[in-house]
Amino acid sequence: MNSENINELEIDDLVKGYKYNKETNEYRCLFCEKIYEDGYIYEYNEKMVSAEKRMKLHIEEEHEGVFLSLLGLEKEISGLSDIQKKLLSLLAEQKDNKEIAEEMEITTSTVRTHKFYLQKMKRQAKILLAIMEALEIEEKKDKKLKNGIEKDENLETEKIFSINSLHPFFTQYNLK
Repeated sequence: MNSENINELEIDDLVKGYKYNKETNEYRCLFCEKIYEDGYIYEYNEKMVSAEKRMKLHIEEEHEGVFLSLLGLEKEISGLSDIQKKLLSLLAEQKDNKEIAEEMEITTSTVRTHKFYLQKMKRQAKILLAIMEALEIEEKKDKKLKNGIEKDENLETEKIFSINSLHPFFTQYNLK
């Protein structure tokens, strides 16, 4: 997976580890480009499975699951440091703060700080995605206006992103 391909993917595709192409009726693995065609039945461990199920099994078998595959992406793509990747892998193993601290040779308070920072990054990423989506909507709206097409009545960006519609966490900050 490279950074150019990521721009074409939805978050749901990244979470699943594959993308479905409606035009070609194919499921394509994001990590190795393996393809399974919809409409065919594939044999797996003496069972017959659909193309989508076969793709899910492929990702588990060949890539050890979506989580580890995404975690293994280069820092340039994921934005995660080696320490953050290690912490996330230990969290995936359901280790508690004390076990993580011992394994990483840091204090439990440092583990909590890292976990807090990852949650903060998650919140920031959500806001950034919303901002970028709003920007795309505005660009489409401007393009339609320039082409002489009237405003799309379904574009209610102002209502969607008003300060009152944000989660209470964000209302503690003055975003105006």
